[in-house]
Amino acid sequence: MRNSLLSPHHDRDGIVTLRRGSLEAQLHPALGARLGRLRRADGPHAPFDYIVPLEAHGFDLNRWQRAGCFPMLPFTNKFPRNTLAWTDANVCVGEPDGPAWLHGWGLRSAWSVERVSDHHCTLARAFAATRAWPWTWRAHLAVDLDTLDGITLTLVVVNESERPMPLGLGFHPYFPIHGAARATVQATAIWRPDAASDGLPARHEPLDSPIHLDLQRSALPGDTFSWFCETGAGAHAVIDYPEAGRRITLTSPQASQLVMHFRAGEAYLCLEPCTHLAGTLDPLRDAAMPHTPVEFAMRLQLE
Repeated sequence: MRNSLLSPHHDRDGIVTLRRGSLEAQLHPALGARLGRLRRADGPHAPFDYIVPLEAHGFDLNRWQRAGCFPMLPFTNKFPRNTLAWTDANVCVGEPDGPAWLHGWGLRSAWSVERVSDHHCTLARAFAATRAWPWTWRAHLAVDLDTLDGITLTLVVVNESERPMPLGLGFHPYFPIHGAARATVQATAIWRPDAASDGLPARHEPLDSPIHLDLQRSALPGDTFSWFCETGAGAHAVIDYPEAGRRITLTSPQASQLVMHFRAGEAYLCLEPCTHLAGTLDPLRDAAMPHTPVEFAMRLQLE
């Protein structure tokens, strides 16, 4: 990190703070390039958190809090028995009988700051080839607060090996349930797990209307669920907070999937735009060619 660039924008804990108008965003480069806070404080109104705030003290990269928003790369979710079937070989990202290796390595790594200003920050991370992922690659994450009360997170990944690399990208935000939260997701179909799929997609159901979910903080569902939604031409979802008069509109033009995840009794909802169906990567569609940048973006319009 170049301290001469960072000094106006980061504190002694390495947290980078961006501001534009009444919006404030905090980034944690050392904690997996996480967006740890996204807050509006305008005039006489109480501050409003658009994502669950992250507590940095005592943070464990391997047992992360359900808070903030992190990038998922070079794959999202998990593979059956931690094994990806890829072209003519299997890639074992973890022990087949061990715990699921979720969401790749980006969220478990410290990133460096390349550029920062009042309302923009670019983070970077280089990854060497390993036994678990035998490709060399690098990633950049740009975060921008714009003049239209929005924030855009853009991942760019470059495969620095000389052969195609499997690649899945996504973002994993934790949206709070303030009082009531009403989510609407545009989807053409939904995949649901079954008893034998270990939480991965198994049953495919076409849809002819958007998915609506109404959550009340005072009466949260007692069941955990993950719904894998096919989005068609990009992801589009809205969360309304009627008691606070706030709204989040999520868009992601490169996302063919969006995962809706709720954990029993917890006051958050995850809407995770991503490029591939959990559990698999397609060599014809989900491959990063050598030295060719691949981009994936998510924008949150904040009202």
